[in-house]
Amino acid sequence: MYSIIRHILYPVREQKVFFVFLLLMSCVVIPIMCYATEAFPKPFVFSFPIFDCYLLTLVAFCLGRIRLSWLLWIVCVLLLGGEVFSMLCYQSPYSMTVLQLILETNGREATEFLAGHGVANQLLMSSVITLCVLLASMLAVEFFKNKIRTWMSAVMTTLLFLSACTQGYSYFRLWQAYTANVTTTIAENKYMPLRNSPFVRFLYGHALNVVSTRELGELVKTVKQTEVEGCTYRSPIILLLIGESYNKYHSPLYDSKARQTTPNLCRLHEQNNLIIYDDAISPYNVTSKTFRHMFSTYYPGCGRQWVDCTLFPAVFRKAGYRVWFITNQFAGEDNNKDHHGHAGGTIFNQAELRKLQFSDMNTEATRYDMELLGQLPDADTLAAQPSLLIFHMIGQHEDYRERYPAVYDYFTADSINNPYTDARGRQIVAEYDNATLYNDAVVGALLEKYSNQDVVAIYFADHGEEIYDWRNSCYRTNSDMMTPEIAQYQYEIPLLFYVSDTYKMNHPELIEEIQNSRHKPFIATLLPFMLFHLAGIDHADYNPSLDILSPLYDESRPRIIRDDVYYDEIKQKN
Repeated sequence: MYSIIRHILYPVREQKVFFVFLLLMSCVVIPIMCYATEAFPKPFVFSFPIFDCYLLTLVAFCLGRIRLSWLLWIVCVLLLGGEVFSMLCYQSPYSMTVLQLILETNGREATEFLAGHGVANQLLMSSVITLCVLLASMLAVEFFKNKIRTWMSAVMTTLLFLSACTQGYSYFRLWQAYTANVTTTIAENKYMPLRNSPFVRFLYGHALNVVSTRELGELVKTVKQTEVEGCTYRSPIILLLIGESYNKYHSPLYDSKARQTTPNLCRLHEQNNLIIYDDAISPYNVTSKTFRHMFSTYYPGCGRQWVDCTLFPAVFRKAGYRVWFITNQFAGEDNNKDHHGHAGGTIFNQAELRKLQFSDMNTEATRYDMELLGQLPDADTLAAQPSLLIFHMIGQHEDYRERYPAVYDYFTADSINNPYTDARGRQIVAEYDNATLYNDAVVGALLEKYSNQDVVAIYFADHGEEIYDWRNSCYRTNSDMMTPEIAQYQYEIPLLFYVSDTYKMNHPELIEEIQNSRHKPFIATLLPFMLFHLAGIDHADYNPSLDILSPLYDESRPRIIRDDVYYDEIKQKN
């Protein structure tokens, strides 16, 4: 028996520093940080993943025979240190969302992110923690040298066996995840592996992204089969303006105490051309996830998979609308290469889906959103046939100071009175408000461009943003913890209707419907049904109980955010 134990533990003895480093990071440091940062993965169990550490040590032992164990050292240090950074930065261990944020980031966003406020400190802190654990591993190995007893080896072998049993279940679930066709099923709790290991969490997040990419191929088939039964074109020009990371409480449209960051929109409201909706939310606080659901006719409880539901721009095209998509985030050389495929894919960068949805799409991004207006069609071109124009801005996406030219550097840290943060935080708040002020100028200029047409415009954002509104925290978080405040600032979004004078004169019945709906609860998942109503499109997926403009709209339907949180219930706790 002792001989068997010696053979089992031989790789550990040969790569003991590596094994102890993996053990300390995955079984001690990272679990402690999960609790310290209030990141609670579900399910998060403290059944030590010793077997994962053993398997990697076995690989390192084999690679050591050809002097390549250093390769695995680099991979594991980056992987484990990366999860520490993820918890410091996103308050979340590895997950599908975290991997999406990392892998979907292009060169422009990555550069701005690393140059952002506090990121360098978080990166330095995670590096220091990782190196300290490495040093502790070396000291521990030196301290216990020649002190290992036979009974200790037996205990270690027993723990390895027990760990192998629990981790075997996780490996089976991982295999199921990688071979699945849709993410809906494998994202359910009963199909999840035990996410008690950084390695399992990373692989499970990657598996969800791989399957998410696979879904796009099935979605193509669904979109091709889309049929439209009829269309009245009662709104000949529809503008869909999509902002980014918009905290509506930083606008006087939603908070009378807010700084004046939206003078143009306030002016349009005073002129009765702007109608404010006061109860709109986003299903996610991540752009790609929001867009996948917002552009689809899928909704929770529809009885179908996401891939079996069509995309509303494709419906508009088949109805006879010319569909323009002008974007400052999904355009440019990097995006046209469909490089998001390894990160869950997007419905804009998959070549076939792009052609099925859009008649025209820009190919170049610009530094500032105002510059993107030059790629818009002129008013006469837009009015030549029924048109849906989707204008997607980079808005207030972090790094905020990169979102506006120097002439809009209006607010300063000295003008900010915020009790939740320090001078550095107040500077970030000022930069966010400057970005919001610039965004208002962009939206105002775009609406002015088409103000003489028979046009209705909807402005909203993909998600909210936390800007030191109730605690010393900025940007967005992705921990399993959800509070009423997180739901409020990260998931609530502005929703505004702009109607031109011509539109008000030609469509009094639609104006009345828009006015009557402004206090109804709305979630961006239901956007397609509202748009079908405005266009007069008769489509099989249309459901008046999901259409906020319809008198049959179901205001009692639960609004679910992040797949598992009932927004209206958690807001009642506030």
